[in-house]
Amino acid sequence: MLAIGSDHRGFALKTRLRQWLQRRWGDVCDLGAFSTAPVDYPDVAIPAAEVVRDHLVDGAILICGTGLGMAIAANKVPGVFAATVTDVATARAARRSNNAQILCLGAESVSFDLAAEIVEAWLTTEFQGGDSLRKLAKIRAAERRYAR
Repeated sequence: MLAIGSDHRGFALKTRLRQWLQRRWGDVCDLGAFSTAPVDYPDVAIPAAEVVRDHLVDGAILICGTGLGMAIAANKVPGVFAATVTDVATARAARRSNNAQILCLGAESVSFDLAAEIVEAWLTTEFQGGDSLRKLAKIRAAERRYAR
């Protein structure tokens, strides 16, 4: 199961993507926002990252105005890799090379059609392992070193 969440700036795109995902991929856990009322992106991104970290969902899609705030907040949760993506090639790389469990999108940067293409690419790309394992291990070691 996937999770999806947004702040108020990403609400409209999140709603359309959630409906598309449900038709295409099945169950989707909606973590908010549930309206266009103001919501601070960390209030959605951090709980989303926690459910990803705890393996309660297979991954998450987070949407704010640029995708940047969601990624910054989600990446504060140890063990989680979130990537802001604006094109299909980067979506594939985020999964293939970086094993990103969270895809962050900017509602002001991508159309619904492009967002759907990005999500499709991200969901259908597998982590390659190889040299990427060594690099990700270094990131996890840094997380442990600075987690005090």
